[in-house]
This record gives sequence, C-alpha cells and structure tokens, in this order.
Amino acid sequence: MRLRAWLASTLLCCLAWPGQAEDLGRRLKLSGFGTLGVVWNDTDQAEFTRDASQPHGATRTLDGRIDSRLGLQADGTLSSTLRGTLQVVSKYNYDGTFRPEFTWAMLGWTPIPEVQVRAGRLGIETFMNADSRDVGYSFLWVRPPVECFGLIPITRMNGADLTGTLQLGGQASLRLKGFYGAIVSEQIPVNGYPNLDLGGDRIGGAIAEVQSGPWRTRMAFARFQVRKGFAPPVSDLPGYLDTFATLLGDPGLDQTAQEVRLTGGNLQWFSAGLTYEEGPFQAQAVLNHLRSDKVSVPASWAGYLGLGYRVRQVTPYGLWSRIATRQQGLPYLGALPALPNPLAAQVVQAVAHLADANVDTQSTAAAGLRWDFHANMDCKFQVERIRATSPGSLWNNIQPGWDGRTTVLSAVVDFVF
Repeated sequence: MRLRAWLASTLLCCLAWPGQAEDLGRRLKLSGFGTLGVVWNDTDQAEFTRDASQPHGATRTLDGRIDSRLGLQADGTLSSTLRGTLQVVSKYNYDGTFRPEFTWAMLGWTPIPEVQVRAGRLGIETFMNADSRDVGYSFLWVRPPVECFGLIPITRMNGADLTGTLQLGGQASLRLKGFYGAIVSEQIPVNGYPNLDLGGDRIGGAIAEVQSGPWRTRMAFARFQVRKGFAPPVSDLPGYLDTFATLLGDPGLDQTAQEVRLTGGNLQWFSAGLTYEEGPFQAQAVLNHLRSDKVSVPASWAGYLGLGYRVRQVTPYGLWSRIATRQQGLPYLGALPALPNPLAAQVVQAVAHLADANVDTQSTAAAGLRWDFHANMDCKFQVERIRATSPGSLWNNIQPGWDGRTTVLSAVVDFVF
C-alpha cells in the first residue's frame, strides 16, 4: 500500500509543479473504460469463471459479476521526455468484492523516440493483448479465452521495462521489450485449498513483435520463481513427506517433497501470436506453453483462433480455444499407500488432490455478434459450447457426476471515454 501511495503522490506532485492550474488540463489527460455484462451457464453442477482468481462463478442464475468492471486512467505529461500514468480498476476479486486496485502507476522516460524506459507498477504483457485484458472494448469477443488467460491470472508487477523500436524498411517495424519485477499480490482460490498468493514472486521476460502492414507477429517468453507458495495446511504437506522419508529411510520421498513444495518452483511461459486486420476482416491466432518443475503446476499447451468480418456497424465472429494439460500421475510415494497409518493415508490423498487440481483439458467453440451502436460503445452477444474432459482449476464448485459439457450465454456492453 505504501508503494501505491508513493507512486500516486509522486505523479500528482510532478503534475502540479511548476505549472499553474490552467496548465494542468493541457498536461493531464483523463480517460476510462468499463464493461457491464451478464453470464448464464446451463448447469448448476459447476460454476463458470473468467479466470482462476474469481471465487464464485455463473450457474443457471444470471450473473453480473464475471465480466463487469470499471477502470479510470490519468496520463500526465511531465516534460518532453517524461510521462506518468495512473490506472485504477474495479472488478470481481478473489475475496468476492469489487475493491478498486491500482493496476498501473508508472513513470515513463523516452530519451529518443525509439526507446522507452518505464518503472513502477506495470501490466505484464506475456500473452497477446494481455496489457489490455480488462478493456472489453479492445476485444472483438466478450472476454479473452479462458483457456489461455484464465489458468494463472498474473497481470501486474512492480518493476521496470525497456522497449526499443526499429524500422525494418517499408511498413515493417520491430519492437523489442525486456522486463523484470515482482508480481503484485494475486490471490488465487485453489480447488479445495486456501488461497495461493503469488505476490512478491520475481518475474522476468522478453517480447519481440514485428508489425508489417496488416500483419502483426509476436513472440514472448517469461519466467518467474515462486517465493510464497500455498498457505497452510497445504504448505505443511512437504514436511510430512520429509518426516516419512526419514522414518522409512526412503530418499525418494524427499524428492517428492521437493516436487510438491511450490515455494522455489520455476515456471516458464512461451507465447506466439499472429494477427491480421485489414478492411472488414480480422483474424488472430495464439499458441501458449506453460512449463514447470512442480507437481501442482503441470505442463500445458493452450491456444485460440478467432475470426471476424465487419458489415457496417455489426461484426459476426467465431472463436475456438483449447487447453491441454499433461497428466503426470502421482509422484513417487514408496510404501506410503500401504502403511496402516491414518496420517499416511491423508498425505497420499492430499498429494493425489494436489496433482489433479490444475489438470485442465478443455475446448470451447464460440460464436458471437458485436454491434458498435455508438461512438466508443459496443454491445456483444456470445454463445459458447464448452467441453471439459478435465475441468481442473478453470471451474469452481464442481459437483460429482458433472460430464464437463455446458453452454454459456453472455451479453455485455463495453465503453471507453
């Protein structure tokens, strides 16, 4: 909280000095965005969520929490080379509230037009369009595909980035970015477990993007190391495994304890994207890969393909997305499953639950209509047919017997100002 206040006060002080009050309007630009939406899911056996940070989701009762959000942004010109940005967003949080949070609070320095350095609270652009994931108006569809954006909703960091742009000749340009920082507190309610707090985890990565006429190609890599991990009692599980390793004289259980202990884990993302937009036609394709060395975060592949064609103010579109997680099975447990010991049985059960909690294999076929009925406003209607063979963490409150098939209907109004 102290960092947020310091960044905000620094920007406001810079804007107020040394200019006069009449100069403030010229140097300060206020803008905003928002989405009002409702979601309906045709089953009561599982709750549909936008991402893993949302504690509850939509069922057969219309839900207005999932996609609704409001953001306000202030951009200030401090000098010819120095700019500042503050952004506050209110959306459905892990604790069930719409408590506003600072998503951006940064200073940017542009010593030459081709180079920019930013520091403060920044968005994380690991995935295509991730930096504007809360701005519904910027997307053709209702929401970013949950298979790609919903698994680990890491959106902000306190740190710095460096961006350089090179002209490649003709209409082509190359944008290179490197970033490093600490992830801002991101609470994730894990299936059956207390919240997982990723706040403070170090993240670093690089992005390369080529723009050539209507084509945009993007490659990204990011790596972060988990510092906090799970809250108790899940965090106690490696200790029990270490104890049984000592009692049984089985070093294999020590190795399993390391695989179960999320703290110290290394996660890596690889992302490739391609977009085409010219005239009324637009298309976008993305492929992401997540890799880790921990049982609770199995490796996965995810991607989506979206197409749209605008006819005057109306754009029909189609979207297909999928995630496939590699099921690793239970890690080595030695003689634990055979021990006539209640604690051993509980440890085995907890390890099995942890190994399955984030196994997500799911595909979605969606069709929708976007109507730009007013300047800076749109209305979207979308129907999704979802098939989840391994629901994992993309759904909440899964009931026994659910077959993983459902239809989700959404309607939203997006606006920017």
